[in-house]
Amino acid sequence: MKTKNLGIVVFLVAIAVTMGSASAATVNVNSGMTNTQIQTAITNAAAGDTINFASGTYNGIYLTVNKALNLVGNGATLVGSGTSILTITGTTGVSINGFNININNPSADGITGQNVYSCSIQNNNITNGDDGINIYKQYGNITINNNRVTSMNDARDGISLVNCVSQTSTSTSVTNNVVDGMDYGIFIGGYFRGLISNNNLTNIGTTGMTITGKNAATTGNLYANITNNYITSTGVGISMENPDVIYLNLTGNTVSSGSASLFKGTYYNLDDNYIYLSASGSANTHNNAWATL
Repeated sequence: MKTKNLGIVVFLVAIAVTMGSASAATVNVNSGMTNTQIQTAITNAAAGDTINFASGTYNGIYLTVNKALNLVGNGATLVGSGTSILTITGTTGVSINGFNININNPSADGITGQNVYSCSIQNNNITNGDDGINIYKQYGNITINNNRVTSMNDARDGISLVNCVSQTSTSTSVTNNVVDGMDYGIFIGGYFRGLISNNNLTNIGTTGMTITGKNAATTGNLYANITNNYITSTGVGISMENPDVIYLNLTGNTVSSGSASLFKGTYYNLDDNYIYLSASGSANTHNNAWATL
């Protein structure tokens, strides 16, 4: 009887493994396909599938992803035709990795999305548009790592994260990115929880890093480690405007600016370039290097 039961268990496990391995498919697309054909492949794919882009140049691209898919770029170049290139909407578990994105429109974004969770945006090069990466309304557990936003013709935001609904319990990380020649390097609006570290923000016009309330100046809070970022800006280096800090570790940053290296809003006090809180909360703001260009 034990041997028979063991055999049944092994058989059921084998079926489960087979079904699990078969559940995720790889869908291959190539530069000979139209945007409509690629969008159809994305629409027809199941959650967990991989959309594998062959290397090459894809013209007229504007794709929407609303399920957990892995988009693998393999260095493919996506060229826009007037709207944002990749839009993520209302979903969890999307991965976008390894694309060259030519937005080809000063009013459109490279990667944008709203109400997204557990999303990974890594190893992409974004040029020739408005915002490089723009996630808004509500998000959580986002990884934005090792992307380059350059040659954007003094456009708006390199990386923009605006959560104007409520604080999430999961952390977001913005790490090892390069942003050059933007109006704002990294823009954090509303509620933010997570890590901003080892980003290189250069030739920024207005503010290297902005942390503020959204939709109103008094909406939002901050629970963050902001460490080891390098910033050069002809305007402000880091602008701290967020009204409610739960925790802030602002350490190891190197900032050179044309005006204030560190600007504080009315919810903060500033003493010899060390920022501290005027209300409750905890902060560590030492070992930063501030300079004037």
